[in-house]
Amino acid sequence: MMSLPDPTFQCVALLLLILSGVSSSACRQTPRAEKPAAPTPQVAVSRNSAESPTPIPNNPMPSPEFDKPYPGTGTILIINRKEGWVEIKHEEIKGLMPAMEMEFWVKRRSLLDKISVGDHVDFTVVETRKGEYITQLKKTSTGP
Repeated sequence: MMSLPDPTFQCVALLLLILSGVSSSACRQTPRAEKPAAPTPQVAVSRNSAESPTPIPNNPMPSPEFDKPYPGTGTILIINRKEGWVEIKHEEIKGLMPAMEMEFWVKRRSLLDKISVGDHVDFTVVETRKGEYITQLKKTSTGP
């Protein structure tokens, strides 16, 4: 006469059977939705320190010159005294960029001492190999 297997053996065998079923279903690959490839942004950066930044195709603005001061005018939107930058809604900066809202680092944090949010300002920005920096900042009138 045949004897029944030990109950512990039955539990272990059942557990192994369940685990193998779960693990095999977890290994199935599910189809992924394809994401359209994002266009690679073009950066105006020069690798040769003697030349100006590489022009961006179809860009209406000319390539800026490094270390050249560009005068601008605009309205102060945000002042970050701790990190040393300011956001300005500025008019076109001729030869550098169209009108927009942009954050600029300041060369000296003391430039931020006499301005407030909403002030209309004249400023000078210089394009460097590390980005644009405001080197002069003067309040022309207080905002509304």
